[in-house]
Amino acid sequence: MPTAGQPTTGNGQPIGQARAPARGAPGASFAGPAAGGAPTPLSVHANPPFSSAPPAAPPRLEAVDVLRGFALLGIWLVHFLTSFAGQRGDGLGPSSPMSAGTAAVRLSVDALVAGKFFSIFSLLFGLGFALQLRSAGAKGQPYAARFVWRLVLLGALGWLHRLLFEVEILHIYAAVGLLLVLVHHWRNAWLLLASALLFIGGLGFSYWLAPATALLVRAFGAAAGNFLAGEISGFRVFSVAALFLLGLYLGRRNAFADTAFSRTFFSRVLLASAVAFITTRLVYSCMPLVLGPGAGSPLRFYDVFFTLKSLAVSALYVASVVLLYRRPFGRRALAWLGPLGRMGLTTYVLQSCCLLLFAWGARRYVGPAPLPLPAVLGAAALLFAAQAAAAHAWLRRFRYGPLEWLWRSATYRQWQQLR
Repeated sequence: MPTAGQPTTGNGQPIGQARAPARGAPGASFAGPAAGGAPTPLSVHANPPFSSAPPAAPPRLEAVDVLRGFALLGIWLVHFLTSFAGQRGDGLGPSSPMSAGTAAVRLSVDALVAGKFFSIFSLLFGLGFALQLRSAGAKGQPYAARFVWRLVLLGALGWLHRLLFEVEILHIYAAVGLLLVLVHHWRNAWLLLASALLFIGGLGFSYWLAPATALLVRAFGAAAGNFLAGEISGFRVFSVAALFLLGLYLGRRNAFADTAFSRTFFSRVLLASAVAFITTRLVYSCMPLVLGPGAGSPLRFYDVFFTLKSLAVSALYVASVVLLYRRPFGRRALAWLGPLGRMGLTTYVLQSCCLLLFAWGARRYVGPAPLPLPAVLGAAALLFAAQAAAAHAWLRRFRYGPLEWLWRSATYRQWQQLR
């Protein structure tokens, strides 16, 4: 039923609201019960695993596409502003001295943007796995083995992407994504417990990073040990795994559909995350008075509370975007992010290409001169607007983004319909 003032289609269906699937249609049921119970396991040993046709796509959750586009906006801002705000044009170091405006922008990015949007991106990866399981389960098709192959392809793309851009997450997603295959049959309560333990384990690893690195070096040698420590430092692997499981749980609960449960759930998340952010921010600000300056243990406490604050901000963003998108004015304001989210893999890789091209142009035409902050902000806005326009134009003519289409075709080992 459309709300007052909400635009509708010719048959009275609210615009932007997914039609409820008919009984037996793809997306009409979960791979398991909505809450508490153990879902029916999907066989990992399908024979042959790639012979069946792709499952029909369920009705898209537009709020999820918008949220993914919002996450890509944040990732773009982090990469662009931390790379160029206050930097020399040749990219070899910070300009000296850094202006007050540039310092304020970088401080704002660190406080409100850095580390927050990759968390959202990771949560949505786990959610996507739950939706794919549901779609395959509705047709009685096994999916776990195919998902493993899908992860292999993602890992290969991630390592290729890493040749272009060092700050890369896809290969981490591919490795940690195997955890979803192992636990997809767990009860919801066990998923939440495992997610919480992974968060706690990540905080512990961040706190004891130095001795953990020494242990890895002793076990695997200097090169391999330092590489492994670098890959799992900064809470990255633990948080990705925890968020994958949390996304799987939310997908089972159908949390992103416009239901009474979802509205209540995200309203509570909004309130709880706001309280958590204020609390952790106050503790983080007061820590210099309590612990005093110095290295070692106090600095590791800073890292732990910074991580907790970042998670609270991420939850605040997720709840705010979902609740805002369910209002007519919010849908109109945020709908432009949807196409970016629908072709999220393409957008993510395209952003790396844009960063490399901008860095090349800055080195060639600006050189060592510092980049003015207004120019950096303007370039970031224009380039992201160009990405959004390209996504809109592409999806008006095609069903998938370019990389999404190639990934899907390789997953099912047959060319998928693009138009």
